[in-house]
Amino acid sequence: MAPGAAQVDNTARRKWDKDEYAAKAKERERLEDEKEKGKNIRPPPGAIIERKTLSLDTIIQRDYKKELEARVGTKTIVNLDTGEGLGFRCKETGVILRDSIAYLDHINGKKQQKALGMSMRVERSTVEQVRGAFERAKRKKEEEEKESAADFAKRVKAAEENEEELRARRAEKKKAKKEAKRAEEEKAKAQQEMEFGLDPDMAAMMGFSGFGGNK
Repeated sequence: MAPGAAQVDNTARRKWDKDEYAAKAKERERLEDEKEKGKNIRPPPGAIIERKTLSLDTIIQRDYKKELEARVGTKTIVNLDTGEGLGFRCKETGVILRDSIAYLDHINGKKQQKALGMSMRVERSTVEQVRGAFERAKRKKEEEEKESAADFAKRVKAAEENEEELRARRAEKKKAKKEAKRAEEEKAKAQQEMEFGLDPDMAAMMGFSGFGGNK
């Protein structure tokens, strides 16, 4: 370019067509599915192919727990021809995994989610959903605090009742001991009356309280 010549900016910012790339992504996912399932067979020349619209739901959280511990301590017959019984078998894809770690990786993976009709996209939460989650968490915390306060009141009441029961037991024990002592004194008094024919109180006043002692 000659010195002093005017320079022309022929660069332009590339525009991304979101719909176009989304369609390409869906087509790529469809081809991957057909390849995995062995359906990538070429149609005969001139054949008209009707393709179903690829529609995958957004991935959601599992609302149940996988009971991996249920098979602990059990015995399973292994079929050497089919491989049945060797480990964990996926019902949707038929894949057999040897251990629980591989099984969890598989059921949470892309292949399994596609078999269930899910994509790996997570639905974005709306403002209302976030507010609702905060409200639920707040209510749950308030309920837990109420339950904790009620539980504390129950524990205090139980402790007070236990203390009252202990005091009643001590008083009953003291009363029983006092009554036993009184019964013993009355028994000794009656024995003295039988031996000497005197009232023990009168005998004590007369200085005869030592009768009946050691000879």
